[in-house]
Amino acid sequence: MRIALCVGLAVMLARGHQAPAGARDVAKTREGSLVTVGDHRLYMECRGPETTPVVIFESGGGGTSADWDDVRSQLPASLRSCAYDRAGSGRSEAGPRPRTLHQEAFELQALLRAARVQGPYVLVGQSLGGVLVRLLTDSIPESVVGVVLVEPTHESAVLGSARYGGMARLREKAVGRPIPPPRLDSVGASPADPEADYLAEEFALVYAARQKVPQPLGSRPLVVLGGGKRPPPPPGITADTWASLRAEREAQVRELAALSSNSRFVQDAASGHSLHRDNPGLVVQSIQDVVRAAANGSRLTP
Repeated sequence: MRIALCVGLAVMLARGHQAPAGARDVAKTREGSLVTVGDHRLYMECRGPETTPVVIFESGGGGTSADWDDVRSQLPASLRSCAYDRAGSGRSEAGPRPRTLHQEAFELQALLRAARVQGPYVLVGQSLGGVLVRLLTDSIPESVVGVVLVEPTHESAVLGSARYGGMARLREKAVGRPIPPPRLDSVGASPADPEADYLAEEFALVYAARQKVPQPLGSRPLVVLGGGKRPPPPPGITADTWASLRAEREAQVRELAALSSNSRFVQDAASGHSLHRDNPGLVVQSIQDVVRAAANGSRLTP
């Protein structure tokens, strides 16, 4: 699914959508495999030789591994890469609820372990996937050597939210609700509940952590890619308000380059939020640059 724009990243994020599960006795699907993680299976497809670092792709809200096909088809054959479908999307089975960001980052870590995809890793995240790769890096800092953020979501972003009835700076809506701890089994888990949306609390946690540690990626090579193509305002939002929101978002994307002391920001004027589809070559070049800088211990060139 393509998520339009980013300031409007419909936080309907298809978080409640659950794709039908495949037959339990099927371990292989077309190019990839269904890997058992707790009491459910996640689809993962890896390409390339058994070399490191391994490039791990994380899609945006409502996305699947197929979102990265254009990028992966242009990666050098010498690079190993893996893409997957989060629980309840694409070919993956439904997983434990609620589907929090922490739950999804936790499951990716478990998936890498279960599939025996060993690091070091270069993590590539688009839109909300940018927050997920940051959470994963916090969990396994010793295994992540570089990051590429493609039109990433900022923790202070104004987003469209069904829970809060329109556009809202989600972290400011947090009321301190405890986020349920991640788990790999569904026994005793919460039933499907559209109110089980913890994005506000999770963004608030990411924001608070960033205040304490402004540069959480340290000196890891980081490339942040932003799209400069502006879509028209969505229904109900004036052109002036939309222009202000867009300008704020573009500044936030640029600001995320400050996550590392070894970073580069690139804005592609011809690309929109789906920059990985609009300009896959730019993403490929950025991945190669990060892999090279990580291997050589060098700084990224402007």
